[in-house]
Amino acid sequence: MRRLAVFLLAVLLLSGCAAQPEPEPEEDWNLYQQEQPQEPAEQPEQPETVYPAAFSLAYHRGQTLDPVTCAGGIQEDVAALLYEPLFRLDGAFQPEPVLCESWEWDASGTVCTLTVRAEAHFSDGSPLTAEDVAETLRRAMASERYGYRLRRVASVSASRAGQVVVVLTEPDRGLTALLDIPIVKRGTQDELVPTGSGPYRFASWEGEARLEADPDWWQGGALPAAVLPLVHAKDQDSARYLFSTRRVELLRVDPTEDLTAVAGQYVAAYQPTTLLQFIGFNPRQGLFADAAARRAFSQAIPRETLAGAQMAGLAQAAQFPFSPLSPLYPADLERPYDREASAAALAALLPAAGEGAEGSEEAGGRTLSLLVNEEDAFRLTSARFIAGSLSVGGWTVEVRTLPWEAHLRALEAGDFDLYFGEVRLTANWDLTDLAGTGGALNYGGWTDPETDALLAAFAAGEDRTAGARALAARLMAEAPLAPVCFRSYTVLTHLGVVQGLSPSPSSPFGDLEDWTIRLRGAGGAS
Repeated sequence: MRRLAVFLLAVLLLSGCAAQPEPEPEEDWNLYQQEQPQEPAEQPEQPETVYPAAFSLAYHRGQTLDPVTCAGGIQEDVAALLYEPLFRLDGAFQPEPVLCESWEWDASGTVCTLTVRAEAHFSDGSPLTAEDVAETLRRAMASERYGYRLRRVASVSASRAGQVVVVLTEPDRGLTALLDIPIVKRGTQDELVPTGSGPYRFASWEGEARLEADPDWWQGGALPAAVLPLVHAKDQDSARYLFSTRRVELLRVDPTEDLTAVAGQYVAAYQPTTLLQFIGFNPRQGLFADAAARRAFSQAIPRETLAGAQMAGLAQAAQFPFSPLSPLYPADLERPYDREASAAALAALLPAAGEGAEGSEEAGGRTLSLLVNEEDAFRLTSARFIAGSLSVGGWTVEVRTLPWEAHLRALEAGDFDLYFGEVRLTANWDLTDLAGTGGALNYGGWTDPETDALLAAFAAGEDRTAGARALAARLMAEAPLAPVCFRSYTVLTHLGVVQGLSPSPSSPFGDLEDWTIRLRGAGGAS
């Protein structure tokens, strides 16, 4: 299994520690050193690792754990231990088969036939069948969580040969990356905890809920803990408090959350996502009707600084709308950031007649506006940083904040020069809504027949690397938008308790079989 070692960050945060007073200056310090015998410098005391009695997790008591309909966040995380998908995404967003043994496409690229592993079975011992898979996928098509990613699925059926047949409305050979949808047993979906095939099963004893390792798990192999107690949390704030007080041992947080509110000593691991932050242009008229202007402003964004220093490393800088972790990302096509060259390129865009004039709010003048939603403090901070970076070469970029509803109306009306956007892309990297003609997220109204053709070719082509490269090259040349970075989630565990933590895009429990959980006992080992 591929590791996300590049994203593992052992960060020791000592919350609530008072600042140490500075020592008073010594007079004639050099003389004092010569006259006095030297004593070894006192070493700072190392924090003592505290091992828990059990590895507890937060969950919402009394709410469904059905992975198709359950609440996101901690409930979704617990469900990841109870259910398994056809495929899971590795650290490079590549689909790895789990419940699927094999798959094949027809010549048109619109029909995918998947064979379910014959040895797979549910925690109650019953076989996991193609009918179970088909039923879950049909429910997912109608769900709020998965409906969008499966919008091009026309039908899902189980064949007599024990296979699942997925029919699409148009070709998409990246379909398998969308099938990290946990499967539940038919007929149990209305239960509070449906039956799954995962490494753990739900149990309740004397009112105390817990996950128990399934001794007959079809995949076999050792699990890091036999029992995982569950502790009720009504919301994310409650979960954060439970983690801070050592009542639960794992917490997954959005990077927008204030980690200073999390107390204790903990280790953070980054979970990569498909959350793309970008700058959108208005190409309908004025300055940004010219591709050269869009390219110049895109190239003037210091992405590495934003992702690193500004976002504390909780993002990966990107010049293309593919994750830099993906093998589809054409790193060799990147253009290096050069502040002086960017300033010169932007200065060259100034209208000759307007070089000595006062700024204008209209695109094509010296002052431009960058639209951003005022309620999202995280985006607002990033937008201000980018606006400051683009205010070079005689240009001034001002941040324009609007409440969400007004912000959305402005986008739909094309009332902006630039806007700060964020979108959760699907793992098949379908960019049609973002960059295709008439796309739901194409607020700039940008139209380019060549891009439309490349989007279709990328989806239908067997060589996805070549298709992504051709599409990326066109998007860089035309620059209908300026990708900035991909955000990460953060998975927290207490210091020294877990070894091998390697979150995947599909779950914070990536490579679970390789974990070592240290509990209170001889040597702290479980």
